[in-house]
Amino acid sequence: MAACDFYKNFQYIRSIERIAELHGIAVEVSGDFEAFRKIRVSQPKRLPISPIFDPHVSPIDEHNGFWIKGTDEGGEVVHLQAVSLQDLGAATLAEHLHGRRVAYAPPGVEVDLDRSVFSAAEASRRISGKVCYHGELWLKGGPNGYRGHGLTCALPRLALALAYLEWAPSFMFGLVHPLAACKGLAAREGYMHLEPRGILWQRPEDAGVFEEWLVWMSRDNLQQLMQFVPSDLYEQLESKNKVGDALSNRVQVAA
Repeated sequence: MAACDFYKNFQYIRSIERIAELHGIAVEVSGDFEAFRKIRVSQPKRLPISPIFDPHVSPIDEHNGFWIKGTDEGGEVVHLQAVSLQDLGAATLAEHLHGRRVAYAPPGVEVDLDRSVFSAAEASRRISGKVCYHGELWLKGGPNGYRGHGLTCALPRLALALAYLEWAPSFMFGLVHPLAACKGLAAREGYMHLEPRGILWQRPEDAGVFEEWLVWMSRDNLQQLMQFVPSDLYEQLESKNKVGDALSNRVQVAA
C-alpha cells in the first residue's frame, strides 16, 4: 500500500477514535471470541449471542473474525460489534445463508429453519466470493446511553474500515430488522444498498414470518466510503440532536 493511502486510512480510523473519545469511550479491537462470548453472556438484558459469532457454535477466531468493544470512563461495556469472514467461492450468499442457517438464525426468536426463505433478496443471488458478515451491533441506550447521537454513524464504520483493510472482501453484508432499516440506521452506518425481505424466517406452526432485510456493500463501495471521514456527518447529527434536546427542554419547562 502506498504511503499516502496508508496515511488516509489511518486518518479515517483515527477520526472515528476521536469521536468516541469525545463521548468518553475507549475503543478496543480483539480476535478473542471466547472473551467476546463471556461479555455477551454477562448481558442478560440483551438477546443471546448470535450463533455465527459464538465460538461454541461456529469456527471463528482471530484468523476469520474480529470484534470491537467500547467502554466508558467507569469501565462499563457500552458498545459491541463483530465481523466474520466467509469465503463463499462460487456459491451465492443465498446458498451460503441456507447452508449455514443454524448459525444465522435470529437469537431469541423461534423459527422453522427448513421452511425459511434465504433467496428473496435479488442481491443474495449475485453476491459471492470472499464476504464479511457484520453483526452484533449494540450501543447502550437509556438515560445514560449513547443512542440517537452521532456515534451511530461513526462506530459501525470502524468495523467496515478494518474489514476492508484486513481482508479486502468482495462484499460486506448485514441483516437488519425492517423497523430499524426504515429509521435509516443502515444508511447511518455507511451501507449503500438495502433490500427488503433479505431472509424470511418462518415461524413454527404457520405463526407468520420474522423478516430481516439485507444490507450490503461491494469492495468498490467500501473504497468509496473511506474517502470521506465521518466527522462532517457526525457533526450534523450532533447538531440536530442538540436542537431536538433544546426544544424538548423548552417544552418541559413550559409544562
